[in-house]
Amino acid sequence: MHWHLDVTFREDANAMLDKMSAQNLKIIRKWSLSILKMMELTRKKLSMEKKRFVISLLSIKYLEVVLDFEKIAVPGI
Repeated sequence: MHWHLDVTFREDANAMLDKMSAQNLKIIRKWSLSILKMMELTRKKLSMEKKRFVISLLSIKYLEVVLDFEKIAVPGI
């Protein structure tokens, strides 16, 4: 997981001084990574960085998908 966070979100390059904001950003990155892993954007597999790029280009289209929590499978529930 750390490798994905570092490569996809460049986590190691970010030097936050405030511990609380760093912790909040860490939670958001992990949440985003788990959603990226669950999403299938095309028929072929894409890297996490390419998935982020495609979603950024079509952000309005994928906003509904990301915010629709009923479609996202939650393990253990």
